[in-house]
Amino acid sequence: MKLLTITKPIALAAILFSSVSALAYDDEKEKEKCKIPKIQEFTLPVYEAPDNKEVPPETEFSFVVSGWANPKKITLGNGKGVDIPFTVDSKETFHKVKAKLPPELTGKYVRINARIPAMLECYSTVGWLIKVADKPKTAEAPQPQEPPAPETSNTPLSVPEGQAAAANPTPAKPENTAPVPQTAPAAAEKPATAP
Repeated sequence: MKLLTITKPIALAAILFSSVSALAYDDEKEKEKCKIPKIQEFTLPVYEAPDNKEVPPETEFSFVVSGWANPKKITLGNGKGVDIPFTVDSKETFHKVKAKLPPELTGKYVRINARIPAMLECYSTVGWLIKVADKPKTAEAPQPQEPPAPETSNTPLSVPEGQAAAANPTPAKPENTAPVPQTAPAAAEKPATAP
């Protein structure tokens, strides 16, 4: 009887211990079912010391996402509420996300955030810090100043006669502006020779 009294609690403890380990095994198995999407080949230079590279304004960029990602639920933006429009080019084993930096990000530090969900609703997030350069200031070339066009009005100017030549340095045109016919120069005639 002592043997039966001792074995009952031991059997009960063994049953409880085996059920707890079985539940823990099931939880780990569910986590393995969803594969987190991988993100690779980001084309912009990341802003890091010591290089501190800047990106030209409105630059196009892309990155590649693994094929088990859900391309319809990808989100791309910066941390300040600006969504970045993008397109997804889906291949058999991967998705290529292409985008262009919006003009309102010119001259700012930007963190581009991507949220890439998988087909089974787990997701991967990644972010890249970049510095968008200011627009280059276009140096305006000095415009050559054109002389003012002469007035073509028919009203005579009231300029005293002595100053008329100084006021209008261009010579006066004749009243008759009909074109003068041009003739070819006459060939030099040879003197007639006596026979």
